[in-house]
Amino acid sequence: MGETHDVDAIEVALPTADSASTLDGTLARLRESVAAADVAVARLLLVDDESDDDTRAIARRHGDEAGWPVEVRSLPCSLPRARELAIDAVGTDWFLFLDDDVRVSESYVGDLLDATAPSVGGVQGRKATRTESPSDWVRRRSRRAGTHATLLRRAAVRDVSFPPDLHVLEDEYLRRHVETRGYLWVFNHRARFEHANQGRHPIGWQEGYLGAKYGLSRFHDVALNVPFAAATGRNPLPYAKRAAGWVAGRVARSAGGETGVDPANA
Repeated sequence: MGETHDVDAIEVALPTADSASTLDGTLARLRESVAAADVAVARLLLVDDESDDDTRAIARRHGDEAGWPVEVRSLPCSLPRARELAIDAVGTDWFLFLDDDVRVSESYVGDLLDATAPSVGGVQGRKATRTESPSDWVRRRSRRAGTHATLLRRAAVRDVSFPPDLHVLEDEYLRRHVETRGYLWVFNHRARFEHANQGRHPIGWQEGYLGAKYGLSRFHDVALNVPFAAATGRNPLPYAKRAAGWVAGRVARSAGGETGVDPANA
């Protein structure tokens, strides 16, 4: 790890649903990374969408073995709502949002903590599968933030309220909220994680619609993804549907149909 940090303890907020097949590895890797960093885990908080498998038992076992208090809040909710509930519940100055299918590197938590500063509200890591140069990754990633394994300052997010129809892109909405409050969102290319993607949020019409409705994506980007997908051997149809959804969302926004605050203009 690099520089020292002033964070003594964090909480880990983990939205989850039926993740027994992946959660064991996720928490095992998290424990290794926490052990390598000079920080304590004050609580592991699960916001569980009423899992029917061993998700909660796995979390409690890892908490007991690591000496972390574990709290489970089990109720039916979307991912954005789960994030809101977690934000309302955390008590430490900094907390880690961790998806249930993410495997962080041993240095990951320390790398995020090294990037904290009084002006920083969020620190986001990089998927290990990305191979472009750090500057190219930051340029591409800055079009849409991610909260797969992101360290957040509680004061920067504590009053966020996601629009009720925003079921995707809540990560970018959250980033813009942090920046609107005057904090920086840091893209840390040194912090690497693996993503055992469960395919829960497929690309399609709804993402495009909500991206345009709330000003969270640009048509230039979603439109160019259609020929790029075809050129790289992927099915272009989901990307075309997303572009069509963007057009519909832009019409809804122009007509005053948005139901929440556009963070870009807050």
